[in-house]
Amino acid sequence: MSAGILLPVRKKHILPEGQILFRPLPLTIADSYFYPKKAGVLLMKPRSRWLRRFSAAALTLALALPSASASAEIAASHVYHNHMPNFWPYYDVSKYDSTPVGSPVRYMYDGQVIDLKKNPPANYTYYLPSGAPMPHDDLVSYYTHHAKTGAYLEWPWDVAATLRANHPSAQMQVTMSAAVINNVNSFMYTNNVPGYSNTNWGAPWKNAYNTLKTPSGNRTMDMVHFTGHHTMGPLVGNDYMLKDLIYHNATLAQPYFLGSDFKSSKGFFPTELGFSERIIPVLEKLGIQWSVIGNNHFSRTLRDYPLLNDPGKDTMVSPPNRADLQNESNVGSWVSQQMFNEQQVTHNKFPFASTPHWVKYVNPTTGKESKIVGVPVAQAESWEEGYQGQVTAKALKPFEGLVPQKQFFVIAHDGDNSSGRAGDKGTYLNAGAVTYSDTGVKGMGIDEYLATNKPAASDVVHVQDGSWIDTRDSSSDPQWHHWKLPFGIWKGQFADFNRVMGTNYTPKKNLAGVEEGMTVSFEHGYHYLERNFALLQAAENYAKTAEQIWLDEHPNHWQPATALDKEVTYAGNQLNPWMMSYPVKGDASKDYAGGANPAELSWYFLMPAIDSGFGYYDENQDDSVKPTLSFNQSLHFSKPYVTTKADKDRTGPSVWWPQRWPYNPGSANVDKSEGWTLHHFDNTFGIYTYAYDLNGITDIKVKIRKHTSKQADAADNTFRVYDPAALKAQGVAGIDPAKVGEWKEYPMLRRDLKPDMNGVDWQAGSKAVLQKVPAQEIGDLYYSYIKDLRDELVDYYIEAKDSKGNITRSDIQQVYVGAGTYKNVGGKIIEDPSGDIKGTYPFLTDKPPVLDTTPPSVPSDIKAASASKTSIELTWTASTDDVGVTGYEIYRNGTKVGTSAANRYVDTGLAALTAYTYTVKAFDAKGNTSAASAAATLSTTDQGNSATVYYKPGYTTPYMHYRPAGGTWTTSPGTVMPASEIAGYHKLTVDLGASASLEAVFNNGSGTWDNNGGKNYIFPAGTSTYSGGVITSGPPPADSQAPSVPAGLQSSAKTDTSVMLGWTASTDNVKVTGYDVYRGGVKVGTTAGTTYTDSGLTANTAYSYTVKAFDAAGNTSTASAALSVTTNPAAGASTLTFKVTVPSNTPAGDSLYVAGSFNSWNAADPASKLVKQADGTYTVTLPIAEGTAVQYKITRGSWETVEVSSTGTDIANRTYTKGAGAQTVSLTVVRWKGL
Repeated sequence: MSAGILLPVRKKHILPEGQILFRPLPLTIADSYFYPKKAGVLLMKPRSRWLRRFSAAALTLALALPSASASAEIAASHVYHNHMPNFWPYYDVSKYDSTPVGSPVRYMYDGQVIDLKKNPPANYTYYLPSGAPMPHDDLVSYYTHHAKTGAYLEWPWDVAATLRANHPSAQMQVTMSAAVINNVNSFMYTNNVPGYSNTNWGAPWKNAYNTLKTPSGNRTMDMVHFTGHHTMGPLVGNDYMLKDLIYHNATLAQPYFLGSDFKSSKGFFPTELGFSERIIPVLEKLGIQWSVIGNNHFSRTLRDYPLLNDPGKDTMVSPPNRADLQNESNVGSWVSQQMFNEQQVTHNKFPFASTPHWVKYVNPTTGKESKIVGVPVAQAESWEEGYQGQVTAKALKPFEGLVPQKQFFVIAHDGDNSSGRAGDKGTYLNAGAVTYSDTGVKGMGIDEYLATNKPAASDVVHVQDGSWIDTRDSSSDPQWHHWKLPFGIWKGQFADFNRVMGTNYTPKKNLAGVEEGMTVSFEHGYHYLERNFALLQAAENYAKTAEQIWLDEHPNHWQPATALDKEVTYAGNQLNPWMMSYPVKGDASKDYAGGANPAELSWYFLMPAIDSGFGYYDENQDDSVKPTLSFNQSLHFSKPYVTTKADKDRTGPSVWWPQRWPYNPGSANVDKSEGWTLHHFDNTFGIYTYAYDLNGITDIKVKIRKHTSKQADAADNTFRVYDPAALKAQGVAGIDPAKVGEWKEYPMLRRDLKPDMNGVDWQAGSKAVLQKVPAQEIGDLYYSYIKDLRDELVDYYIEAKDSKGNITRSDIQQVYVGAGTYKNVGGKIIEDPSGDIKGTYPFLTDKPPVLDTTPPSVPSDIKAASASKTSIELTWTASTDDVGVTGYEIYRNGTKVGTSAANRYVDTGLAALTAYTYTVKAFDAKGNTSAASAAATLSTTDQGNSATVYYKPGYTTPYMHYRPAGGTWTTSPGTVMPASEIAGYHKLTVDLGASASLEAVFNNGSGTWDNNGGKNYIFPAGTSTYSGGVITSGPPPADSQAPSVPAGLQSSAKTDTSVMLGWTASTDNVKVTGYDVYRGGVKVGTTAGTTYTDSGLTANTAYSYTVKAFDAAGNTSTASAALSVTTNPAAGASTLTFKVTVPSNTPAGDSLYVAGSFNSWNAADPASKLVKQADGTYTVTLPIAEGTAVQYKITRGSWETVEVSSTGTDIANRTYTKGAGAQTVSLTVVRWKGL
């Protein structure tokens, strides 16, 4: 199934590990394999008044144009996209060796998958956690929908004939993916899907393809190029894309479809309408002359783009990065178009976004240009037709005649979607009946149009990366977040993350104090979408290396010879496209004669991996592992072959194209990667990639160079090449080395992804599925934090080298790094280099994780808390750990008998009057296990049972009034329950004798009772916990929650030998017991309060302090932020004390400093920090030599918050000449800058 116009229902969007975001179910033009659910209510946000004004203004301007333009002819055309994945391209690799030479070697098409699920073979291992066989998909129901049967078995050729009769120049551009062709053909032979039984089903396609022609000889039904497995070229890279394009051609040329009549089209439809200039060389290699591209990706490159300061207004994503604003258009106007029945609003400038242009790629090494024609697709109207079933070109009519080139109204959407009106014959027919029949509109195929309306040679423009508008979450953003997300932590995952990792992180907040929906962290984050691309780098590196070695050893292996060969692929020595698409077993003893070699098999099994639909929402239960199935099968053939020939490796590391995050460094961002939270970031950003080499990566770096201008120009090639000076010297046109600086190298950090290759513990549900199809190899994450750029345009690329010296250089990317500072203008936050609002830091942390390899301390002092004839209750002293103790393993006579999360365990089923030897080991979340404790020998008794009750205080001093079941009650109010060893609980153990249970009630000793509503409470023999009226078996869980981090650490007073510290009290789920005070990382004292005086110090010396809070259970918080304090100079020394009176509006939490000639004018020098005194003044004493003339000012930590005059103007530096001994200068600040 292909891109989806889906029913207008409200859909639960399942984010990783249980975070739920409700969003309208998209009537998406993007692919979807999700089928109609029950219709619900679609919630709509009203268009803002701003948008209404904007749209109205644009329309008014458009209508004011000369009337002649409205009558000019508009060309119109349609593109229909049909696809269903190979849902489970499974091949039993264990059968390859026994397969006869010459026999087919094929993964399963969907017909075979249906049978597989009905009767899995004995050696089949792929089952969901529920026990159901993978894949979960109900393929029969998918394919029997009329949208499928119509689109595959009837409508296209029927509608093409109607078009030819009524609109002779019209063409319907169609994709039938290779995957869906092979799946449909399989049904004709498996006979397990109703409606699919005609083995000659391709004949009508072939007949229409051959016989229906426009007057100028173009095919009315143009079968345009497509990646056969629905892979997105910009995401998988050019090598993978080229193979899948060839596979598609080879499939169209199969006898059951077009056969030898297949001719290569001039056109290309990119999967998900996802285009990037990076793929142009591949298209050019196959002779492709044009590609459809979303119209908004043209408009978002114009320098007069109107919404740079309105993040989220343009299809609900970030404004374009200013590096993309390379084009100019001085005619027409901007028009806002609401996506029908959706929240997104598109913004386009017509006629720039409604006329084709040349788009180019420049080889960064040679400077050679590759060009194709980019044909804009009307995004809003394509969506509307898929939803409504018809649409007109009315939005373009006001703009005709403004440029010599005819406007082109191109609609592109699914032709087979099971929801909405995309998969409907009436919608197909309405292209001619409605769109082309409108006054002033003529149906013209894309080839027909370009024959007379080709762009001028000079009309070469830049287009932004991106896809069609998926209304769920991606909204065609240039970061492709519908299919990939940087490693991060969703807001709802932090609790699990902190529990597993032993951390105390929280989501970051934006300037408005709103917690972000997702927090990016290269060091700690995880997401299955980008895991797929990390896995791809490994599998592809083996496939590419296998290909390189094979072709090196076989320089005349295969090249196109027949006319059909030349339609399918490019010229030159290459892997055999027929064997790479439909392999048979080769004779390994004869160099794989007669069949597919290991390189061809590697690519064959790799290509189905990255069907873009597998990376949608992880809503289909096993989509996250479908890529892994293909990766593993590819490695089965590539890895053994390459391993034996690794010394012949000339292939550089596989490096995913450079990623950056955030998209707009130093500026406004709002998209899926922030959890749709509007952020105004500082100028820090990260550049990262996933990379792999079978011989190991020995060096990898980011290279960055600055532009001399803040604007790039689409006509300029300077910034697109590695060495402009060298190419300029060679006479390459379009290059001026003076426009860019030199490259600067930045090292990249490495995160080893092998430990997390098959999931992370804090995403337990996802990990359970990933481990059902465990991956074998994965690329590592390489990243670099860039912090030294601000308000400038730069280029960047990544260079990697392997141990053999092979080098890979990525394509060059551009980014404008914003100022990272902002101003509040009328309630709107606007980026401003001189702004007084500092942007937020984008990342969770930039500190590499410290691997936890330290085991907990050894448990000690094992005792019997109680014993009976059949049980012993053990207790021991709790262990400690640098991160946290997870639990304990209990051993009886050397055999492990159980585990416990607390330092207590009841061993049952024992013999009376028998001695047992016990040891205990502690373990942490990373599996580090302590040595065994000293052994303790404990014995059962000949006595009856006992009951131990832990009581969560409902009363300050609780009493338990009880009796063994059937026995005698204690005297009211009963027995006081003393505090237990577990903080927050009281405990009492009762000897039950022969009784099996305890009957009890609780009271406060003063007449207030809890008797369970008159039913009393019944406790069984053994240990139980009572809390809030609920009884649970066993002791309460040990308090493992650390207190909050102490905050606000400051020095309230100091002398030459002592420092008095104070801080804000921490909180705890039970109670904070005290605080440890550290000086220079060494503990120097403990206090129960929130103050501490550190004595015995050296005069005029700086000390660094931190504080940790702890509770009764021994849980200790993370250290507070460090505070640097300098003791006063020694008595009698030459000192100057600054005594400062400040304005009443001075923020209470602000830190004040003296900045002057004595500290290099450091506006926030810790040694010159003023301390607030009891009288409200601030003082600091500094060593200043006698006779020194000092200049100084008072600041609140920066020069943007320095003291100023009463009118707000700058004041002259204050001056003072130091006399003998200790002196004091008193001064008054009258006003602060910014207040």
